[in-house]
Amino acid sequence: MRHKDKDISISSIIEQMYKRYRLDTKARESQIKKDWGDIFGIMITKHTTDISLKDKTLYIKVDNPPLKNEIFLQKQLVVGKINEFYGEVIIEKIFVSS
Repeated sequence: MRHKDKDISISSIIEQMYKRYRLDTKARESQIKKDWGDIFGIMITKHTTDISLKDKTLYIKVDNPPLKNEIFLQKQLVVGKINEFYGEVIIEKIFVSS
């Protein structure tokens, strides 16, 4: 595709479209949901009922109050594990609810 005599790659067009329509956050949210079990294991995955991402804030719903409390107390560890798994800072804050 040519635009004003400059070559533009399809990947750059797709990347621009993702950013423009804020699809990059939804794609990242889907990836986190898919990888949740690999990051935190089966016990936490079994008790996680919902995960959503808005900007760099992760919202987690769990069905186990003691687990909610533990995640709340270990927020920085959870943030670190997720960011380490992806090799970049994608999460800065976490909110946990049940």
